Amino acid sequence: MPWNDQSGGGQGGGQGPWGSGPRRPWGQQQQRPQQRPPQGPDLDDVLRDLRERFFGGGGRNGGGGGKSGISWPLIAVLLVGGWLMTGVYTVDEGEQAVITTLGNYSRSTGPGIHIHAPAPFEARQVINVTGQRTDEIGFVSRGDAVTDNPDESLMITGDRNIVEIHFRIYYNIKDVFAFAFNVRNPVTTAQGEPGAVRQVAESAMREVIGRRQLEPIITTDRAAVELEVEQLMQQTLDEYESGVQVLQVELLRAAAPSAVIEAFNDVVNAGQDAETAINNANRETAQIVNQAQAYREQVVREATGEAQRFTAVYDQYRQAPQVTRDRLYIETMERVYQRGNLVILDQRAGAVPYLPLDSMVRRNAPTGQQQEGNR
Repeated sequence: MPWNDQSGGGQGGGQGPWGSGPRRPWGQQQQRPQQRPPQGPDLDDVLRDLRERFFGGGGRNGGGGGKSGISWPLIAVLLVGGWLMTGVYTVDEGEQAVITTLGNYSRSTGPGIHIHAPAPFEARQVINVTGQRTDEIGFVSRGDAVTDNPDESLMITGDRNIVEIHFRIYYNIKDVFAFAFNVRNPVTTAQGEPGAVRQVAESAMREVIGRRQLEPIITTDRAAVELEVEQLMQQTLDEYESGVQVLQVELLRAAAPSAVIEAFNDVVNAGQDAETAINNANRETAQIVNQAQAYREQVVREATGEAQRFTAVYDQYRQAPQVTRDRLYIETMERVYQRGNLVILDQRAGAVPYLPLDSMVRRNAPTGQQQEGNR
């Protein structure tokens, strides 16, 4: 049968010379190519390729006699790339970054994406400069619970009394370079070590309290204490060149210690009672002094009038002695007999009572005039 005879004759019934259907000369069955839709890379193939690149190995079917190992150049490239990426950083709004080159200050950067030389050549410290920071001194607050800290809260006033002070300070950063380099631990550390700002605030409050008395501190001078502490804090921090701006000092509690509050209230009440008694005594003293001064002025005026009268009488006596004596005698007798009962002695009738008709007339006259006025 010829090679190209595929007519179906013979034993194979239309098969090729090797006993099968129409086949190619090399034993492969002729098939029509099928068109498949294009597909992306298989995930398993990608992972297998990566594994082979990093660790070597055989073919995809696990066979092959390739020697397994690590692709050191690729690892070196990845490590160098990661090291260079450590120099890329982002600064948020309200923050500033301080860049140091081998430990020395280099520059400051504002918000945005920036690049610096990777460590250990350059390092960065990102600091929030506009955010408001707070410190609570004299107490510790956990939610609604407040715990007293006697080591910070108890202070001595100028009049040798003990007062319990709780206050809060608010501040932010005005100079990021000074804040980062001029003062060690400007704020309280994570380990609880007090920062410079907290220590300055406590020292300023103790100094201000030590110059004032207890009663004004807990009553009328609270605002003055806050303002004075704020000014003293700012002055001290500026001398340290700390780069801190004090915003507000808020005095939350100023009272006697809790252990002696009852005794302190008794002392305060006793002081108020004493002050009330002193005020009453001063008022009575003033009244007595005023009455004494009025009596003195009255006596002086009367004595002055009597002296002037005597002087006038004496001047008249010097001019007419007899007339003056008669006048003095008559006026004296008039004053003597004005209030006495008169008895007239008649030589013939004896003692006759004197009927004071003139007194009756003087006594009835106002009564009659009053009746006429009522009409």
